[in-house]
Amino acid sequence: MSTIRAEIQKGSGVKIEPLSIKREWMDNIADHHAYICFPVSLSNGLGWGISFPEDIVFIWDGIDTDKEEGHIKVISGHKYVHEGRRSATISLNTETRFVTDENTSMLTMPIPNLFLDSVIPYTTLISTSFYPHPLPAALKVIKPNVEIILPANKPILSVLPISLKKINDTEVEIYDLKITEEEHLKNKRYGDVASELNSKGEWTNFYRNATDENGISVGNHEVKSFRLKTTDFRVQNGN
Repeated sequence: MSTIRAEIQKGSGVKIEPLSIKREWMDNIADHHAYICFPVSLSNGLGWGISFPEDIVFIWDGIDTDKEEGHIKVISGHKYVHEGRRSATISLNTETRFVTDENTSMLTMPIPNLFLDSVIPYTTLISTSFYPHPLPAALKVIKPNVEIILPANKPILSVLPISLKKINDTEVEIYDLKITEEEHLKNKRYGDVASELNSKGEWTNFYRNATDENGISVGNHEVKSFRLKTTDFRVQNGN
């Protein structure tokens, strides 16, 4: 098990919590069908969400320029916003410093499969083994002249520890796709069985269970669910 140290400013209401697999848009699909898609539902839990204790409300006037500040008016949540940014961006004050070893960086990114129609969190990488400041987090504002609300206690962005050394120098080798006649017939049988089950309103779960159409194992997933957690070691009465 790996551990990441997060130091939150005393008195802060910022929360860091494992991401839920629940998404409102998935709840709204008939029979919650979207949750059947294992690649999506697994991805939903990838990381920890950062949320703020009060609504952050602002308006962008639609002017996107590198030369001038003041085009975003913050209405509430000033404590958690660095004002004066340019290029239709706002910077959030996470009040949280992450401390890692030199082989671990912190990836900040949009929450997987959470689609915001007014802002997009920037994706950034910070070398937290030596970076002494709270984790920076910026949002690109994309909806002008409307009051934008980032709701209190709802995750706005996701953070994930990642080893860049394990990724760096990876090479993708590209070849011609060659499908044998045996593979072609097997793929057809797979498709036929899947179509028949779907026509009956049933789900195959072949990929989720890592089996073929006959229920025979074809491999194993690295993980089938994320078991991320937080442990709070702060002195509660002094927080």
